Parts: sequence; structure tokens; C-alpha cells
Amino acid sequence: MNLIEIAKTKEILNNYYQNAKMPVWVYDKNGSLKFTNFTSAVLLHLMDAISPIAEKYRSEANYMDCMKLYGNSNEAYLCFQFAVDRRRVHTVVIGPGLLTYPSEEIWEEFTFHKHVWSNRKEETMRLMPVLTLEAFLLNGRFIMQTFGIQHLNPLQIADTLPMTHYYYEESKDYNLLTGEVRTDFYSVKQAHELEHELYFQIKNGNADTVDEIMTQRDRVALLLPAQSQRENFIYAIALLSIGRNASITGGMRPEAAYALFHSYAIQLQSCHQMLEFYRLMHNALCAFAEGVQNIAIQMLDHYSGTVRSCIRLINDRMPGRITVDELAEEIHLTPKYLSALFCKETGGSLTQFINRIRIERACHMIETTELSFLEIGNILEFSSQSHFTAAFRKSTGMTPREYRLKNQF
Repeated sequence: MNLIEIAKTKEILNNYYQNAKMPVWVYDKNGSLKFTNFTSAVLLHLMDAISPIAEKYRSEANYMDCMKLYGNSNEAYLCFQFAVDRRRVHTVVIGPGLLTYPSEEIWEEFTFHKHVWSNRKEETMRLMPVLTLEAFLLNGRFIMQTFGIQHLNPLQIADTLPMTHYYYEESKDYNLLTGEVRTDFYSVKQAHELEHELYFQIKNGNADTVDEIMTQRDRVALLLPAQSQRENFIYAIALLSIGRNASITGGMRPEAAYALFHSYAIQLQSCHQMLEFYRLMHNALCAFAEGVQNIAIQMLDHYSGTVRSCIRLINDRMPGRITVDELAEEIHLTPKYLSALFCKETGGSLTQFINRIRIERACHMIETTELSFLEIGNILEFSSQSHFTAAFRKSTGMTPREYRLKNQF
């Protein structure tokens, strides 16, 4: 990397921390810290926790294409190397990314807590991202790309965290038979993200995706974390409310949604074991999603086969690149004729429909991920961040940043 590229990378990383709160640490071959985007005074405390991780990585990484994931159930660190030139190879540590919400109860379970003075604890907790492991690795991938590393994908090593741990403490796993759970797994933020994910999928009638989510017992345990029947009944009612509200937003008749809610609320009273709660919530949320799906199918029946195919293609290809010309070629019509037909049957233009779907996906990603606005705009194929911001403001009445602030937890 030349000096201009290094300066640009530093600027990107500094801006990235402002958006995503993702700390990045760069060490030279002698273990000296050369750069970090973590500019708070807490830096002096965390350096003592990050340096040993960089040193361990240097002792284990024996080739340039090596990346390693360190951490435990509470925190994660991603390490890799990049070459400034032939003689200077630097080590980069991304993190900590907090995988558990940093409440007072579990503060001492974070490995870096002993380095942070008590009067800096609250400030430290505000300065670090709380996210899922997948979201952490997605952020890591973007950061690696800013260093010019395009061919490595951190998501490929997501399942190596328990094996390549740097700090590891034995913890109690969820016991399917007894219903016992490990308390260090739960994160308020992760639970809210999962609720938003379910709301989005139900609203859009994606019954298969809801089914897939609800079969992941460890994720569902975030939403039903209690041990007692009484508490789980309350959590389950809240889940049913999410399903009901999402299905009504998705087009289901309110009376039908409320009838479904009432039916499953009655069935909840006969649940006593964790597995019974899981099964009933699985069936209930899938039923809400299927209700919306049926409405969508009925609505599509009002359109011609050509327009139905066009709408399915748009949904299938999102968030990839979609143009009217490509859709027309796929359906074997001229762009002009397809646009006129779509407008006649739906009352709106193809371009408007594509943009609406794209903005809906953007809203979902802003609410449920830690991705930066630049990343979201790139994923959704906007030509630039300014284009994304302008389109988002036009559709929602606010900027992406304002939307995240309004909907963050």
C-alpha cells in the first residue's frame, strides 16, 4: 500500500468507527501499536487487553493468507496481516465485538474488564458494538477489503470460534431435556434483532424463512429465556403480538389475525415444558406468515402472468442489481411494453416498485444489522452513498442515520 492508500484507509476506518463502533488496531512486526480508530481515553486501558491477542496471532500465523478468530461466547476478535511493503508486515486486530449485551451482571465475564478502571466502565460499554457473530464477521470482511484483501471471507471461519479461542471459560450449554439454559448467552440487543427479523419475514409472507428461524433452538431461546411457566407465557404472548401486528401490516385482515392470536393464546395455557412453548410458537409464527403469503398469492392472481413473473423476479433477485431492461429480456418483452403493462395493472411504474422494495430491504438492514450505510448502499446496488441517502430520504422522510437513531435499541 502506498502512502495515499494508507491515508485513505485510515480515513475510512475512522469514519467506520463513527458509524459502526468497530475498533481496529494495527501493530507492526515489533508489536508496537501504529494505528487505531478507537480514539477514546479508554484506549489506554484496552491496549493492554488487545496487545496479547496480536502477539498470539503473530506467533501462530505463518503465512499471509492466514486469518484467525479469537474470543469466547461474550466477545470476538478477528486477526489478519497486510503488507505495507516487502519489509513491513503489519498485524490487524478487529474488536472487541461484544456478542452479549454488556450488563452489570456479566461485566466481569469480559476478558478486558480487569484493564478498565471502574469509573470508565460505562463509557467503555457505550463505545463497543453489540452484535451477532455473523454481523461481526461481516464488518470484519468490509474492514479487510479496505486494506486491499478481497479474497478472504471471515464468514468461512465462523464455526472456529470455540476451537481457536484465546480466552475461554467453561459455560453451561442449553439442556434440551431439563430446560436449563446458560445465562451468558442472552443479549437484549440480539433478542430485539431477532424480533425485528421475524416481524420483517412475517410481514412479507416468507413462511419458509420463519420456519427456518424457529427451528434454530438456540436463537428461539433468546425470545423465551425464562425458566418458569408464568414468565414464558408472558414472553410467548409478546411473540404472538409481533406475529399478529406483522401479519396485519403485511395485508392480512385484522379480524383474521386477531382470531389466530386468540386461538394460540388459549393453547398457551396448556404449555408446561420449554419444548411445548417452542413448538407452539413455531406453529403460530409460521401460521401468521402463511396467512400473509396466501394474501400475497391472492393479490398476484389479479395480475397477468407476465406481471406476476416480473414481481417474483424482482423479489428473487433483491438485493442484487435489477434493471427494467434485464427484466424485459428475462420475460422476452421490450422494456417499453413491460413498463406500460406493469403500470397499467399495478398503478405504478416498474422503477418505483423496484425502488420501494429496495428501500424496504434497506430499512430492514438498518434496523437489524450493524452494517454501515455505505455497505448497505453497496449491497443494494445504489450507485453511491449520496444516491442511497437521497433515495432513502425521499421514500421515508428521513436519512438513514436518522432512521437508525429512531429505531435503535
